[in-house]
Amino acid sequence: MFLSFYITDLENALVFQHLLSYDSPSFMSLWTKLQAMAPESPNEDGWFKLSISRSLQVYRYKSKTSKLIYWCLATHQSNPLEPVVFLEVFDNTLLQYFDKEHLTVSKMINNHDRIALLLNCMVDSNEPAVTDFNHLRDMVPSREDLSKVINSTASSLSNRIAQRNTSQVFNIGDPTKDPGTKEKLVPWRSAGVRYSNNELYVDVVETIHVVLRKSRKTGEVASARGTLDGVIDFRSHLSGNPVIALNLRLRGHELGIPALHQCCLDSYKGRPDQLQFVPPDGKFQLMHYSIDLDSLQSRSKLFSNIGLVSPDYRTELGDLGDEFEINVNISGSQHTKTVDDLVITLSFEPLPSECKIKVMRSTHGHFENCAANNVGKWVFDRETLTGTLPVLRGCLENATREQVRTLQLSVSYTNKGELPSGIKVDSVDILSGLPKNIKPFKGVKYIAKTGDFHLR
Repeated sequence: MFLSFYITDLENALVFQHLLSYDSPSFMSLWTKLQAMAPESPNEDGWFKLSISRSLQVYRYKSKTSKLIYWCLATHQSNPLEPVVFLEVFDNTLLQYFDKEHLTVSKMINNHDRIALLLNCMVDSNEPAVTDFNHLRDMVPSREDLSKVINSTASSLSNRIAQRNTSQVFNIGDPTKDPGTKEKLVPWRSAGVRYSNNELYVDVVETIHVVLRKSRKTGEVASARGTLDGVIDFRSHLSGNPVIALNLRLRGHELGIPALHQCCLDSYKGRPDQLQFVPPDGKFQLMHYSIDLDSLQSRSKLFSNIGLVSPDYRTELGDLGDEFEINVNISGSQHTKTVDDLVITLSFEPLPSECKIKVMRSTHGHFENCAANNVGKWVFDRETLTGTLPVLRGCLENATREQVRTLQLSVSYTNKGELPSGIKVDSVDILSGLPKNIKPFKGVKYIAKTGDFHLR
């Protein structure tokens, strides 16, 4: 069972704490114990679990989008992943509730009351309870919605009192139930939703995970492992209860069995390229899919699906064989003018202290040496034009040919307007549930980014 929740910044300074029991420790005392037991663990990325006594465990989850860390103190769990999953859901709930791409410390501090109310709804009797966002939004309205509820309640009470007085004067029975009472059509959508500006946005995001292997004999680059991890995010601000049809152009890719939002499950017929649903109100993830690049039959087709940036390198150059050259092919595109925040990380096997990476020339960006003498970063400008061929020439001072030969590259970048897979949204149609005089604005955005992208 859960005993307490804490939120800190990346420096482990307390931002928010919620104690579910009178004897739950403050974060300061908990942090002191953590440092004494495992001083290195709290600095790790992702999440970790630590037993601090025979019956107590601490769980830590680092937000993927915000510079925040979520903590949970709980008794020993039969399912050790339950607290971690709950912390991740809590983080996503806060992002949706405040309608932000990321959360700041000031935002959290200024909304302690909202966060505490949400946690009170999400946890009941020290166990997970309500996690559906639309239910939570109904239970804890935003400040603007809450003021509307108060004003509406005050108006309804005054009208009801006036009706009662009138019925008493004219000897009329109790008034019937308000005919305007709204009921939910589906559990994931709020009742009686109305917007002055009806809008619908679709974001398709693909993350590239690929490990490329370079043959030392032939110099040919081949794929050791490759996948594309994709999500389709919706932001729906539509009045009433619309039925939406989403049609995708899959370019011959098999999406397998994608993870779908519950709004699609009843109408899903095994065709991920044709979906019909009544959307939740606000932002939600419609689909999560994965494409196995290793299943592609030809080498050319595989390399056409790993994004716009293709790295390559040569080693053992120069008179001493201690030089290397990195070539980056940024493919031209009709849909994307630039790649953003491109960084090529160079790494060698551990080197003696006298060895050092030195750049002789580069056509783009600048080079940054890291604290370790076997790692460096080729950092490009914020935007780099597509259709270019950047080159960096360098040497590994005081190194042998064998040490230069251990060069490996890691690639990081994002681009908008085009997906590695080539998947596109063919159409987003509103089949019913929206008045004919309303013409909603529709927007579609494509984003590609790298996850684990390595050339070895």
